[in-house]
Amino acid sequence: MKKFLSLLTLSLIIGIGFINAQNQRTVVLECFTSTTCGPCASANPALDNLINNNADKLIAIKYHVNWPAAGDPMNLHNPGDVSSKVSYYSINAVPYSVGDGTWVGNSGSVSQALVNQWAAVDSPIDMRMTHYFNAAQDTMFVVVMGRATSAINSNNLKLNISVIEKTMEYATAPGSNGERVFHNVMKKLLPNASGTSIAAMEAGDYFAYEYSWALANVMNVSELTAVAWLQDSSTKQMFQGCKSSDDIQPFFAKQAKISKLDHTMKTICSSSVNPDIYVTNFGSETINSLGINVTVNGTSVADLTWQGNIAFGKTAKINFGELNFADAETSENNEMILEITQINGAADEYTPGTYRYTFEEAPIVVNKTIKLTIRTDDDPQNITWDVVKTSNGEVVLAGGPYEEPHKNYTENIELADDDCYRFTIYDAGGNGLQGGNGLYGLKVGSQTIASGNNFTDKESNEFYFTKNDGVAENIDNDAHIYPNPSNGLITVDVEGMNVLTVYNTAGQMVYNQSINDKTTVDLSKLEKGTYLMVLTANDGKNTKQVIVLQ
Repeated sequence: MKKFLSLLTLSLIIGIGFINAQNQRTVVLECFTSTTCGPCASANPALDNLINNNADKLIAIKYHVNWPAAGDPMNLHNPGDVSSKVSYYSINAVPYSVGDGTWVGNSGSVSQALVNQWAAVDSPIDMRMTHYFNAAQDTMFVVVMGRATSAINSNNLKLNISVIEKTMEYATAPGSNGERVFHNVMKKLLPNASGTSIAAMEAGDYFAYEYSWALANVMNVSELTAVAWLQDSSTKQMFQGCKSSDDIQPFFAKQAKISKLDHTMKTICSSSVNPDIYVTNFGSETINSLGINVTVNGTSVADLTWQGNIAFGKTAKINFGELNFADAETSENNEMILEITQINGAADEYTPGTYRYTFEEAPIVVNKTIKLTIRTDDDPQNITWDVVKTSNGEVVLAGGPYEEPHKNYTENIELADDDCYRFTIYDAGGNGLQGGNGLYGLKVGSQTIASGNNFTDKESNEFYFTKNDGVAENIDNDAHIYPNPSNGLITVDVEGMNVLTVYNTAGQMVYNQSINDKTTVDLSKLEKGTYLMVLTANDGKNTKQVIVLQ
């Protein structure tokens, strides 16, 4: 018992020591320069020497601007990210630098004394990061994590990440100032120039993220690295900087996050989804098994188990097949939560990794032609689509591929049977319709069922179609019906006096009554299936789809 108490006391002392510890701060120096700037060529050698002499306590990022004259090739590689930083710091001259987020001045004025002054301030957070490349060496992955050792009371925290090319050497000077060799050149800000928002942190709070970048305009892949910094986006105060390292030590042994879901739907009437689940390992221990619980609106619908191999910093795409949630109560707006319940047979050492996904009840199309419009992108030959009847998986319509890029194509979709349908658009190239401002829209009159361009290899959404001409389309959406699906006892919450009529999929009226405000309706005597509920008031009709389970 004494040995146990000693170990427990020791662990508490270590934990308290970590929480109360302060950290050596890595200074962040952001520099603005150009190959068309004569004074830059004079200032950069001394500035680079200062940066090199402080490699243990300073990170530097150089943004190449497009003035005093246009044509700097490093600016042309990524003008958008540079312009964002120029605006953020109100830079109007070069060579200029920003030190510690708040000092702004001529790059020639950055001194060792200033660097020492900035580095002398303790940091309230410990940050660590690493990077790696895929086998083809055409994509870079960056992993960054941080844990607060004392409170950071800011509601404007931003995690900024820059991929930099440490040295770029041209055979001849690419600009008018004669410089041929350039250092710490910003190539890409991740995930973008705005950074990632971080909530105010208490001591012990932790974050971890993985980002990827498809390499572009890189002179030498071996010269690429990444740096990160945590900053108050309003005051510009710097809290910590961080360099990528090969020997990073994660904060936890077992720690993972569901980083994203792919192949989800925004509107659903089939009560099932088949998502790809991306899990990233941020712990030092290789993940060999996972448990994931899935709930819909608070009801557990699946306990999933997986075995495989996810090394630190890597992400695995996992697909468990169809996730059915017919037994959960759904309504107009719904939430699916996926939570990692175990890693290698034990709990996550920080907090359970959860991912929240929201979806809506599918819209109802009443006996009308559906119009599909596709504006093709750079690769129209990759675009196809289909409409599937979800009750039996039958493909009832299909189209594509297309021939001409950047052209509008219109398809009319005529359906014959009452059913839930899934529309899917595919891109064999894996980048949706993003190239060349492509776009698709699925509409009935002025009602948009689905639209977009930002997806990977496919995107789906569902809608319910009925031939019943006696059912009016939605006029307003103030009626609330719950639970849905249900065992037949349904609460209808609608303002004022209404006549409630329920139709089956054959268009036959199966129920009718008058209701006033919130009313409980008993449909338990109806057969299991999908029905259309029509609420009629003096100012119009409101149609809802309801599902009865038995």
